[in-house]
Amino acid sequence: MKKLSVLGLIFIIFGVGSWWVFSNRDNILSPTSDKKNIKNQKDNLVTFGFLPTWMVGKTRTYGKEVSHLIFLGIETDEEGNLIWDTQSKKINNQDYLDQKGLTKMSGGKNILGIKLFEDEKLKKLLADDKAINNLIDQIKALRQAQGVNGFDGVNIDFEFQGDPLAVMGDDFMGFLDKLKKSDLGEISMDVFANTIIKGETNKLIGLLSKIDYLVVMAYDFNRPGVNYAGAVAPISSVAGERNINEVVEKVINGELNKNKIIMAYPLYGYEWKTETDEFESKVIRGWYQMASWNRVKSLIKENNLLVNFDELSMSPWVNFEEEGVNHQIYFENEKSLKAKIDLVRQNKLKGYGFWALGYEGEDISVWNL
Repeated sequence: MKKLSVLGLIFIIFGVGSWWVFSNRDNILSPTSDKKNIKNQKDNLVTFGFLPTWMVGKTRTYGKEVSHLIFLGIETDEEGNLIWDTQSKKINNQDYLDQKGLTKMSGGKNILGIKLFEDEKLKKLLADDKAINNLIDQIKALRQAQGVNGFDGVNIDFEFQGDPLAVMGDDFMGFLDKLKKSDLGEISMDVFANTIIKGETNKLIGLLSKIDYLVVMAYDFNRPGVNYAGAVAPISSVAGERNINEVVEKVINGELNKNKIIMAYPLYGYEWKTETDEFESKVIRGWYQMASWNRVKSLIKENNLLVNFDELSMSPWVNFEEEGVNHQIYFENEKSLKAKIDLVRQNKLKGYGFWALGYEGEDISVWNL
């Protein structure tokens, strides 16, 4: 009887132990234990989709693929007046309103994008309290006019062309303070990759404290005006050249708030005329064009082009001849974009964004990733 009781006790202990292990299997460190954590991280990630005004009515419809739909955008002048031209008036276009409604119905957020890319106008605006107050009042009025289906926040795309660090100046910080106090919903802000790479850690921390999300434009590392063709969004690069890994390393090493960092990736590439067919050939100056995801895929299929892949930058590229002139396109595909998405997940950043919605055409492979 005593022997039986001991055996029974052993079975009970074994049973309870097995139950505990089974119940907590996702929290035990093992080669496969991260599955639950990875799933939870994916569920918590946000996806910013930038819809430029010129693509309104030209895109597929988006549901749960996009958590933040950003209408970009309405330009402001140096006095804080919103500029209502043909493009910005598309805010009332029925195609956009339908998409806006679908975003809301899918549990997403609609964000109003405000932009200004001229350095002198930006300096005047940010140094003038009256102009800033005027801009905030106009944004408030626009949000109010939109009613219950209005905007859930504001995205600030103020790009200093001469100095990527100017967004951390005192005037800009003061502007963000006023935005934060103005009950405009979520505040997000777009910055160049160089703003993160070259910025002082304490200033970056201060910048992040004033906004909900910082969107890093992780593209245009090579762009029109370069001397040599190359990847638009390289994950790594040879010494001396900028890359996406530098951004991530700065975020990690500087202990920046990862829960506010959005990495925005391109759904496009660039096509250059080049002197040779070699990788990163010298460019023939005076000509280039953007190459959307949709266009490159069509070009490859129609011309049976060989897709090369550079393992350092994690970038695909194609080479072809047209009218006796060599052309190269550096772009994104499923492999390169998956590597960039994985970079966000592995480093536990808040999410990713895409510039721009519509550039992928009807191809859903981007969203299947």
